[in-house]
Order: sequence, then C-alpha cells, then structure tokens
Amino acid sequence: MIDVEKIQKQADEIVAQLSEVLENFDLETEEEYHILETKNVLRDDDEALLDESFKIDALNVAPKVKDGSIVVEKSKWSQ
Repeated sequence: MIDVEKIQKQADEIVAQLSEVLENFDLETEEEYHILETKNVLRDDDEALLDESFKIDALNVAPKVKDGSIVVEKSKWSQ
C-alpha cells in the first residue's frame, strides 16, 4: 500500500537538496559567444499563393453561405 506521508517526506527532502544545489550555482554571465558571425538570420518569405479552388470547395460544402462567406452560429463557438 502507498504510504502518502513517506512519499511526502521524501519529496520534501528532494526539494530541499535541489534548492541547496541550485543556491551554489553562479548564474551571472558576462559575455555570450556565437560560433557564427550572423545572428537571427531569417529567410525572405515568398508571396502567398492563393488557390481560389479551395475557397470554392469550402463554400460548396458549407451548410450556410452568405455573400461569399461561411455563416456560423456564434453561440456554438463561444460563451
């Protein structure tokens, strides 16, 4: 059978030991070193491709459509 008090005592001991170890770490950093000279290089995004057939297919299977948009009931999506 599980001894809850024994587990709680062991958990408290583990947390105390971990806290003691973490207190001894020096977290101060002076400089950061980077292997490459370039940092945070992002690629250029291509222009978005619009596929009109997707919109047409979505509108064709939607239960209710008005002025080229799908109509849903707000009460079913939010409170």
